[in-house]
Amino acid sequence: MTTVVLALLGGLLTAGGLLLCATALTRPLHAASMRIQDHAGEPRLTRRRTEGLQALAQALSRRLQPVPDLPDRLRRAGWQTTPAAFHARRMLDALLGLGVIVLGAGAAALLVRPPGLLSVAVTASLAAVLGFWLPGRRLQRALRARRDQLEREMGFGLDRIALFLQSGTSLLEALSLAGGPGLFGTACESIAAQAGTGRPIGEVLREVRRDLPRSPALDEFLSLVRMGIQKGQAVQAPFRQRAHAMRDMLRRAIIENGQRARIRVTLLTSLFILLASMLVTVLPVALLLTEQGLF
Repeated sequence: MTTVVLALLGGLLTAGGLLLCATALTRPLHAASMRIQDHAGEPRLTRRRTEGLQALAQALSRRLQPVPDLPDRLRRAGWQTTPAAFHARRMLDALLGLGVIVLGAGAAALLVRPPGLLSVAVTASLAAVLGFWLPGRRLQRALRARRDQLEREMGFGLDRIALFLQSGTSLLEALSLAGGPGLFGTACESIAAQAGTGRPIGEVLREVRRDLPRSPALDEFLSLVRMGIQKGQAVQAPFRQRAHAMRDMLRRAIIENGQRARIRVTLLTSLFILLASMLVTVLPVALLLTEQGLF
C-alpha cells in the first residue's frame, strides 16, 4: 500500500512539474518577448524577464554536460535555434522521460501490482539520462547528414564547374552558373556574388565555410577557388579529378548500404523462420508435457 501511495504521489507531482516545465521551457529562448507600452505619450519597448526556471535549467544542463563550440555546431547543422534552447530541450526531455516512467509505475501499481521502489528509481534514472542524451545525438546526426549531403552534391557540382571552365567561362561566372538549390549550389552562388563585388576572397571563403559542416573535400574545394581567383591558376583538371573521386566514393557507399540492407533482411527472415520452427516443434511438446503433469 505504501508503494502505491508513493507511486501515485510521485506521478501527480511529476505531471504538475512537467506541465510547468513544458510551459516555461518551450518558449522561445533566443529572443525575449517585446511589448509596446505608452509612457508619457511616447511608445516604449520593454522586455519581459525570463523565468528563473529557464535559467536554472540551462545552467544545470551546462554543468552536467558542457558542449564545446555549441553555437558553431548548431549553425553548421542548419538548426535555427540557440544554445539556450538546446540546453532547455535537454532538460525537458530528461523530465519527460522521468515522468513517463513514474506515471507508468503508478498505473502499474493500481492496475497490476506495485513495482519495487528500487526498480522504479533505476528505470526512471535511465529514462532521464536517455532523454538528456537524445538532443545531442540528434545534433550529431544532423551534422553528419548535412556533411554527406554536401559531399554528394559536390560530386556532381564540380563536374558542372569544370564544364563551364572548359567552355572559356571565368571561375566566378562558372561558380554563379553552377549555383542552385542545395548546400553546394548555395555556397557557389554566395562565393560568386560576394567576390564579384570586390570583397576579399579570403573573407568570403571564411564566411562560406563557417555556415557549412566541416569536410576535407570542402576545404580542398575552397583552397582551389582561392588559388584560381588570387593566382589565376587553372583549376579545371583538379575539379574533374575530385569530382570523379567523390562519385566513386558515393558509388561505393551505395553498394555498401545495399549489402548491409541485404544482410539485415536475411537476418530478420532467418529470425522469423526460427521462431516459426520453434512454435511448430517446441510448443506442441510443451503442451503435451503440461497435460501429463510434468510441468
